[in-house]
Amino acid sequence: MNDTERESPVRTLPLPLLRPVLAAALLLAAPVALAPAAYAAQQAAYPSPEEGEGGPYIVTLAPGADPEQVMRETGVVEARYVYASAVSGFAADLDGGQVAALRAHPDVTGVERDGEGVGAPVEGGATGPR
Repeated sequence: MNDTERESPVRTLPLPLLRPVLAAALLLAAPVALAPAAYAAQQAAYPSPEEGEGGPYIVTLAPGADPEQVMRETGVVEARYVYASAVSGFAADLDGGQVAALRAHPDVTGVERDGEGVGAPVEGGATGPR
């Protein structure tokens, strides 16, 4: 056997098998390719607030931090809700000064504007795992 007759070490799929594999790859890649556009549309529908803008906020605290103490130290008089189970924090109507004070507080891990969430549609009758 000479060099031109030697078998190639690279195997190729037969064309009838290659077509469905390529079609499946394209179908699986389409949602991934469209995700950035969907995210950008969602962000445009719910713009982030200006820095220090007043309104309803959710404040997340470090584990072990006392929400009442953080509220006293930052001038927050009343909370709409205090979170103590899955996360420590509170929801309150804040002005720009309170937002700035909370963002500078060492026990505060997040200060985010409260608003509506957008998720993927759920099929009718879906109730989750049983």
